[in-house]
Amino acid sequence: MPKGNLIDDRGIKRLREDHEILLKRVMHLEQRHAITAGSGRRRMEEFVKVTEQIAQRDTSSSPLEKTLGTGKAELYKISKDDNDVVTFEKITDSEGNATEIDVYNTNRVPVAVDSYLRITRNFRSGLWMVGEIQTALAKAGPSGVTARSGTTAGTGTVTIYYIDGGVLKPTSPAETLQVTSFAATAVANSAYITIKKCSLDEDWVVDAEDCG
Repeated sequence: MPKGNLIDDRGIKRLREDHEILLKRVMHLEQRHAITAGSGRRRMEEFVKVTEQIAQRDTSSSPLEKTLGTGKAELYKISKDDNDVVTFEKITDSEGNATEIDVYNTNRVPVAVDSYLRITRNFRSGLWMVGEIQTALAKAGPSGVTARSGTTAGTGTVTIYYIDGGVLKPTSPAETLQVTSFAATAVANSAYITIKKCSLDEDWVVDAEDCG
């Protein structure tokens, strides 16, 4: 009679299933390697500092002909030393010059100069893209933002702002955005507000108002 542990039929079946799963994963990795081989692997994420404002997406054209906003940014690298201290520094060439790249924006709000952010490469085009922006600071225009009337949301035009050393500043060049409001009271003209992007569509809505 044999000694040791025996694998029953159920165990053998499970081993075969695991083998099939591993085989499919290996084949998938081989296919990915075959696609990237020859063209070289490209980095898909980078950490950057904006050097030229990344403009908002142009929405003046038809829905099927949207022009992406564009700007420039310098590449930075993140590293950890022997004491587990994580830092980041500008990537430069042999002459000490920064590595600057073009960055594109699908959002309806811009990204101000000196902002640090992570960007990703679009797989099909190879272009570097800003991620989804969900909140922003703004200042209401001369007409403010109208109040909601029943089920009809209020509307108004705002200018996008950002914080620079504790000071509120408009983006340069200044960029505006149409927003909606679900409040029963209007937003006063020139009031500072925060706005949020609705997750179900591309509408930006008033979130909070400076009532001081």
